[in-house]
Amino acid sequence: QICVQLALDSGPLRTGMALGLPHRNGLLHLCEACGLIHRDCVCDALTKVDPELEIRFLLHASELPRQSNTGGIAHAILENSSMHIHGVPGRPVDWAELVDSTRPGYLFYPTPNAEVASPTTFAGVENPYLVVLDGTWPQARRMFQKNSALHGLKKLCLPAGPAHRWKVRGPYSAAKYCTLEALILLFEALGKNELCATLWRSLELVQDRLMKQRGM
Repeated sequence: QICVQLALDSGPLRTGMALGLPHRNGLLHLCEACGLIHRDCVCDALTKVDPELEIRFLLHASELPRQSNTGGIAHAILENSSMHIHGVPGRPVDWAELVDSTRPGYLFYPTPNAEVASPTTFAGVENPYLVVLDGTWPQARRMFQKNSALHGLKKLCLPAGPAHRWKVRGPYSAAKYCTLEALILLFEALGKNELCATLWRSLELVQDRLMKQRGM
């Protein structure tokens, strides 16, 4: 069984982490930062970037041991980002820390009334932050539906875009993206093109490592 509880007891995500994957020779431990097993760690090849926007990830707890989770990679790369864990028994989310009522908050989630991201989205908005739900589509939907603290945030969604590039998990419909891929497309829509090339390289590097690991 994957050692999730040990990691949760050790501290926040990617710090003092003791997650591992079962293997015939024992437990393959995961890197604290990128979440890949140590032999495939990509940390030395990752370049941190500043999106000039505070990003707050809300991660479903079941994603903690999954190497295919890209929210942890995004958190490792993006400066001024934080990670909050949802769904851990006895460790509720600190909603006052995640949702700051004194600042303009946005939720990256495609509700029917969501604003389509564009270069003018944050024009004239002072010190905004963005909450990103990180999990499968059903998990993200449940996190949103069950937590009223998220409902008051202004919703933000992507314009129509290209088919997804992420092949590690799926099958997805063409317009459903992994977390890091969705963020890259969001930054492109916001006009933050300079950092997107770096983020695409990071996503492709992680994908290449995982696909080779799986013999794909």
